[in-house]
Amino acid sequence: MSQRNWKRRLLSAIAIATAAISTHSHAQDTSGLEPVEVLVFQQDSGALTEPGPSPTSPSEAPAASSIVESQSPIAEPVVDSSTYSDPYASYSAPCTCCANGCCTKKKKEAAMAKMKGAYQGVFYANDFSYLDDPCYDGPSFFGDSLKGMFNGTLDVGGEARVRYHNENNHRGLGITGNDDNFWLTRYRMFANWRLSDNLRFYGEYLYADSGGELFNNRPIEENRGEAQNLFLEAQLTDNLSVRGGRQELLLGAQRLISPLDWANTRRTFDGVRATYANKDGSIDAFYTHPVKRTAAYEDKWDATNQDVQFFGAYMTRKDTWLGQWENYYLGLNNDTTNFDYHTIGSRIVGKTDSDWLYEYEGGTQFGTNSDGTDHSAGFFTGGLGRQVAMTSDWKPTFWFWYDYASGGDDELRGGDGFDHMFPLAHKYLGFMDLFGRRNIHDINAQFITPFFGEKVKLVLWYHYFMLDEKTTPFNVVMNPSNPGNAAGDRELGHEIDVLFQIALNPRNSALIGYSHFNSGKYYSTTAGVQDLDADFFYFQYQTRF
Repeated sequence: MSQRNWKRRLLSAIAIATAAISTHSHAQDTSGLEPVEVLVFQQDSGALTEPGPSPTSPSEAPAASSIVESQSPIAEPVVDSSTYSDPYASYSAPCTCCANGCCTKKKKEAAMAKMKGAYQGVFYANDFSYLDDPCYDGPSFFGDSLKGMFNGTLDVGGEARVRYHNENNHRGLGITGNDDNFWLTRYRMFANWRLSDNLRFYGEYLYADSGGELFNNRPIEENRGEAQNLFLEAQLTDNLSVRGGRQELLLGAQRLISPLDWANTRRTFDGVRATYANKDGSIDAFYTHPVKRTAAYEDKWDATNQDVQFFGAYMTRKDTWLGQWENYYLGLNNDTTNFDYHTIGSRIVGKTDSDWLYEYEGGTQFGTNSDGTDHSAGFFTGGLGRQVAMTSDWKPTFWFWYDYASGGDDELRGGDGFDHMFPLAHKYLGFMDLFGRRNIHDINAQFITPFFGEKVKLVLWYHYFMLDEKTTPFNVVMNPSNPGNAAGDRELGHEIDVLFQIALNPRNSALIGYSHFNSGKYYSTTAGVQDLDADFFYFQYQTRF
């Protein structure tokens, strides 16, 4: 990285901090507001920025709010709120009755809740209608004046984020023995234009860059200018909408389909998606091609990868006797490497009458491998949790999880190893992103608690990793870490993650985290790998406007 580029990164970080100070100074007093949950999120693997079913992604749909209490964000379902919200609604004129006291406490609380949930996991699902709610009397924020322009038809806004990494023995993918420290910066700008009552245009620009690194950056760290979303959406009936163009996909708990917010670049697709939604749930059907990322130094837009087809259907039912119940079919074809995989799965999340929290997700995967052999694989996740009242004002949440994904031989697209497709891996299998959801057992436990006040949350997460088959672990991009060398032992090791999530206000947040990996017997008994422990320290600041 040249000295000029390094200075540019430093100025970017200063600009972001300045925006935060400006936002705080222009906002009204927020001391009476409840903090926004900012659970960990994302590396294509995961997102370290918002609340979700497990630490890391924001619940996307106000109308599809979790049946699990908000104090246990690890178990909340994450859904695309565009399924339930009305992106075509223009802002109405203020009512005059509020002067006569029609704004009850319940209505004011509802308006405040809408303000806190205005930004979603995908920005095309954002909802700023609270700004024109006569019962909203909360704070104002930098960028509010850019919402509801041109008679309520146009919203403009964005996000700026800076994150620092200090990586010991794992720069790259897996345990590499390489140390590095560097900065990641990201900017997003969006425009949502309601052309009519039934038609809207949405566009989003993304710029992602890195600075200060010694080694080559990962592909998910740089993209110097890109159309992240660019589509037209038509509301055909009250319940049915069709969207065509470039669009991010976020479905379920993001174990298989996610925009991967933890990544600096985010993932996106080109294609078409139809959604049927009502008060009981939704059905999504889509046919897309993933976007092929162009190297950051090339002066051209990212292109559609026509050689890969990703398609499927996703059904969500709310408030069943089991809880929220999701069922899906996902297809992934690759004409270049000549494989086709099909996944049928389901997910259930809920809470019992005795206040136990639970989540299950699993599926079977079948098709044809690159070598022409049959593919038969599967995965399973189960979690049981509870919020415990230790004292009248201290109620931490405990979770116990088991994650499994089948293994096979050490070929990239061969055998019966599960393929996790397009996930938020960072969110579930350790924040160090050492392993992908294939050939893996992960026994893990989680502890979540407010820390010296409601604006700071402490997340402690322990993982014990083992191989399913004595071949090789796979990394988060589904490449074998050590092909050709049989494992000497199945024990991969232990990881402990410590994360502080800081909600400065509903538009500004910070993360401070540290993770340590203690290598297991696999690394000491297997040829071709380094027997090393690893450490990861990071902090992040994010502002939205």
